Amino acid sequence: MGIFLYIDVDAFFASVEQSINRSLIGRPVMVGGLKHERGVVACPSYEARARGVRTGTPLYEAARRIPDGVFLRGDFHRYQYYSERFYEILNRYSPELQRISQDEACLDIAGAIRAFGGARQLAGELQNDIWRELALSTSIGVAPSRVASKIASEYKKPMGLTILEPENINEFFVGLPIRKIPGVGHTTEKILHEMGIRTAGQLAAVPEHYLKTVFGINGLKIAAYSRGEDGIPLRDYKAIRSVSRETGFADDITDRNVLLSHFYYLLERAASKLRQLSKKSGTVRIKFRYADFQTVEASSRIHPASNDQNSIFPIIQNMFVRTFTRRQGIRLVGVTLSGLKNYIDNATFLDDRIEKDRRLLQGLDFARDKAGFFAVTTGRTLSLASRYKRGDTGYELRTPSLSQ
Repeated sequence: MGIFLYIDVDAFFASVEQSINRSLIGRPVMVGGLKHERGVVACPSYEARARGVRTGTPLYEAARRIPDGVFLRGDFHRYQYYSERFYEILNRYSPELQRISQDEACLDIAGAIRAFGGARQLAGELQNDIWRELALSTSIGVAPSRVASKIASEYKKPMGLTILEPENINEFFVGLPIRKIPGVGHTTEKILHEMGIRTAGQLAAVPEHYLKTVFGINGLKIAAYSRGEDGIPLRDYKAIRSVSRETGFADDITDRNVLLSHFYYLLERAASKLRQLSKKSGTVRIKFRYADFQTVEASSRIHPASNDQNSIFPIIQNMFVRTFTRRQGIRLVGVTLSGLKNYIDNATFLDDRIEKDRRLLQGLDFARDKAGFFAVTTGRTLSLASRYKRGDTGYELRTPSLSQ
């Protein structure tokens, strides 16, 4: 029988900023943009949450609620660095580690607890190590199943530690609100409330075949979770299903060519990520939002599957020209590559043209890795030079914490 430890860094982006600048500790920090900019809060610190700001709160509303708050644009690469160090510490405690996200993981600690004298001692030392080395607070849950450990980790925040023993796990779940169960969103919660079900204990008493009839396969999943049992495995961080890049603008943009330059730049970043993962995309989707918040999306197949921005961009261009039909400015654009497939580089030698394109992309990635993003530039993104500062890894977009 396993013993699982689920760990989550509290308010990750904001906590990293407080770790780097200790003067921010105890102050309401909001990552996502400056208070005078458009956009939303990507991550509020717990001090900001206590004053009514949540993830997704518009920046103007956050500034109204907390005029003395600290507003930061954020830095994805900084957060990635802290994430890597976070996982280095976790690996010292157990090799049986499942990545859930940048700042969340689930460890099987059954084989490690003896050396620490028990699960509570291990969890406490892990929390202390992360605080001492990174100055990041974490919340931890320990339980006999992965899903129970995840739910336990959310029970006390921030810097919480909740341990569920086999003998008390049923008592914990009996009165647990159903909204705390993974997979129960607003719609499912509303339906369950209409059925008179408000706790995990009540949900566990419903026959599984009935839940499957109402909710499909998700019904079986939430039935298992309501008992603290692992049903469908938690999403593996490594099982990447899509790669997305998007950014908002400080001012509305109406120039079609400038908008296409942004699409190409975001596509470049997404395609580069696919090549790092040795994957190709079979579907591309674009999104853009007008100044009045109307959002338009369009998608198209990529045949054959590709991770080459030069072969994908004409598809994006055609979709955008077809769907950009209003004489109004755009405030946000985004690109998503999905339908991902693994590929093997050395299989391309059968086609000279494909092999030549592959080598060009390989050379591009190598040059940028060694000398920075602007070692090689394209005319398609020249219009961005007057709008954004240059960094080693590319243009500093208005929402760098959300766009890589």
